[in-house]
Amino acid sequence: MTLTLATIALPGCMVYQIDRSELDQSARAYHQTAPFKTDSPVLATWLTPQSEVLPSIEVVQSPSVEYNSMNAIPSILTLSLIPFYETTRYTDNLSIIWEGETLAESSASYTIKNAWSLYFPTPLLFMGSLYELDSQDMQETQDTVNIIHARNIADAIARQQPAFEKIPRNDPDALVAFVTSDQAPLFKPQATAHLATLAPPENSLEYHQRYLNVKGYINLLPVESQAWLIGPDGLKGWQIKAALDSGEEEAEVLRRVVSSYPESLTAWHQAARQNEARFRELYGQSYPSIVSNLQERQASAQAAWPYYPNMTEEHHRVLVENGIPANIVAYMTNAERSAELVAAAKTGSLQDDQGRTLTEEQLLERLVRNDNNGRFMSPFTSDGVLAEWVNLANNANMGATAGSAVGAVAGAYAANKALDFVPFGLGGMVGGAAGAKVGKEVGRETAISASGGWEAIRASSDQSFNSLNDMARYLKQKYGSTANFADAVRAATQIYPEFSSVLDSTY
Repeated sequence: MTLTLATIALPGCMVYQIDRSELDQSARAYHQTAPFKTDSPVLATWLTPQSEVLPSIEVVQSPSVEYNSMNAIPSILTLSLIPFYETTRYTDNLSIIWEGETLAESSASYTIKNAWSLYFPTPLLFMGSLYELDSQDMQETQDTVNIIHARNIADAIARQQPAFEKIPRNDPDALVAFVTSDQAPLFKPQATAHLATLAPPENSLEYHQRYLNVKGYINLLPVESQAWLIGPDGLKGWQIKAALDSGEEEAEVLRRVVSSYPESLTAWHQAARQNEARFRELYGQSYPSIVSNLQERQASAQAAWPYYPNMTEEHHRVLVENGIPANIVAYMTNAERSAELVAAAKTGSLQDDQGRTLTEEQLLERLVRNDNNGRFMSPFTSDGVLAEWVNLANNANMGATAGSAVGAVAGAYAANKALDFVPFGLGGMVGGAAGAKVGKEVGRETAISASGGWEAIRASSDQSFNSLNDMARYLKQKYGSTANFADAVRAATQIYPEFSSVLDSTY
């Protein structure tokens, strides 16, 4: 602001000038038929689609800027009467993109020069009288750039058309070979659309199945066909219908659809954002790398899972109207499943004896036994309070665990309600050395003895689990946000040292 005021007050000046010498001033756009549709204001005027049924392409126009450092030569030539002289080179890039692939590119460059003098109006003598960029001059420059783009794309279409014309139009395999090559990229949308039109009136679904892997193919089909073809192999609409028609139980098909989803780390990231200050305090300088590592793991897990891409309510309607149960169709989606739901689907049915889909609360309760006949005793009783053996175990071992990593993490969890979001498996405080440390230093037998022995532990428990996986998942989901969860974790780890490593891997 100070420099601007000084420029106004003193007889110096700041001058801009557009240098269009790099632009082809003789460029002329021309009308050309196009193997795609576009609504780009740069191209739509000049490119006319050969057919209205052709796919639409995406046009991305973006500038890049290259600065030149201050040039000393004008200062030397003018005896420092122009102390500041700078050039900035702009390149306008245009890309044609279809199904994530760049089919063609065009670029055009020009330069803006800037000279500044504080005391002398010397720049006026060398560069003209442009105190600021003239809007008309700038518009003329952009018009020239757009004409160059339109001409370049039209030229590329004209160059590539002969290669497309050589392809036998009624040979599906020849069309597939063409669209998977780079012979004439701009004609891939048209060739793919034509491939879809060759489907026979009868058994068209079987024809479409053969070409699902051709990029963009499924998006060119009618909704009635898409509905049966979207999804992972083995769980597409037509495959689910075939399984049900062949006698597979509805409950089993539902289980397979739900359990196809990976256990996600999304919940950890949500909690990390909500509790960022506390997590940074806990993990210090390692926090950014922990988050980055988890994000990579999540992205990898998501990429490995075969989604139901672009599955809409209209697709769902088609499937339901043609005999696929609505409770199955509801899970044919990209929507994230809860870890509890996925875990339940991987271990058993999602329906009760009457065929009704269980709620997530019912699925959670299915993990616990309402007796003490399981292999692992619950640190909580059925009325939600700590079992007597928990207090005995913690009292006897408090000195040994007060400074341990398990004690620290359990305490942090009680304060932050976020133990299930501690980055276990990445140097986390519970699942790494801590699990082994508890087993060696605390002493399992000491804890059992202090709790009155196995019979006393069993007698004071009215809930149990068949596995530590069930126990970890149930306790975290049901009691993870309670104030006494830390005590339950501490006692369970003393009685079952391996519990820490299971908790480590449970989301």
